[in-house]
Amino acid sequence: MLKPSLTNFADFIEKPKPVKVKTKFEIQNDINLYMNLALFLIIVVGVVILYLRGKTKEERKQKATEKITKLHGYMKDYMDEQMINSMLNQQNNNVHTNIR
Repeated sequence: MLKPSLTNFADFIEKPKPVKVKTKFEIQNDINLYMNLALFLIIVVGVVILYLRGKTKEERKQKATEKITKLHGYMKDYMDEQMINSMLNQQNNNVHTNIR
């Protein structure tokens, strides 16, 4: 019969990994990398916004001109109607005063 052998359980425990201490220069390089990426993304978003704004510039100008033209036409019609109504009211008042 086989005799059981004793085992050392310390062999099965994982040894802690050594902690690598970063120098200030390495930490600063990591921070600079993240800051550069963030700045690059901000610039890309800005360029995309400017591109889309320039692309729709003519369309926005045309809509604004159309709205101003409609407002001008409405105001002209309103003023003409007001002038005609005031003239008619004056004539009606003159006719009524002459009859009396």
